[in-house]
Amino acid sequence: MLELDGIGGGYGQAEVVRDVDLRVAEGERVALLGRNGTGKTTLLRTIFGLADRQGGHVRLAGRPVPPGRPDLLARRGAALMPEDRGVFPTLTVAENLRLAERRSFVPAVDPCEIFPMLTERRGQPAGTLSGGQKQQLGIARAILSGRSMIVVDELTQGLQPSLVRAVLESLARIAATGVCVVTVDQHAGLLLDRCDRAIVMEAGRIVFDGPSTPGTREELDRLLAVA
Repeated sequence: MLELDGIGGGYGQAEVVRDVDLRVAEGERVALLGRNGTGKTTLLRTIFGLADRQGGHVRLAGRPVPPGRPDLLARRGAALMPEDRGVFPTLTVAENLRLAERRSFVPAVDPCEIFPMLTERRGQPAGTLSGGQKQQLGIARAILSGRSMIVVDELTQGLQPSLVRAVLESLARIAATGVCVVTVDQHAGLLLDRCDRAIVMEAGRIVFDGPSTPGTREELDRLLAVA
């Protein structure tokens, strides 16, 4: 589904991500981990054309994605919820959701069932929502538009534990339909319990890429303790 070969990325002359190779298969759930500043968000932004790609190649479903083309990824069904949630503050909740919907695509999970707030506040401008409510709206938008890939940066930010569990369960159901799911968060344990594979970044490079199983937990714990 998603293929990265030798990806380098950053901002202007500043290189943050270096020589990243990665494959994410259809229906796979991947946790992208590491401390702040290790390059996780920049890698995502580079993939989606929001940071400068300084080398390498991106392919989605076998088709190349040129640098700086977030529109092309969106048309191919890839959705990113960025760290700032990516909502339109002057539009209402309902308008934000409507813009995220894709013709002839119905996700396996109705985000309004995960987040009742979306129905209760459907007429409210998104800019007046609390941080946690914006998080719910941002995740909902990704679910509605991600027919091939969903990427969520800082998944638990502002969410109460019951909603975090509901989101992770819903993403598992979505992945079971063939959508690949990549999640980033500082709370590694939550993701490791609910993903197929873990990737750890340090200093802009991948230092671990393997299954999230009891057999790999000791190594992951060691890496994350210093990463």
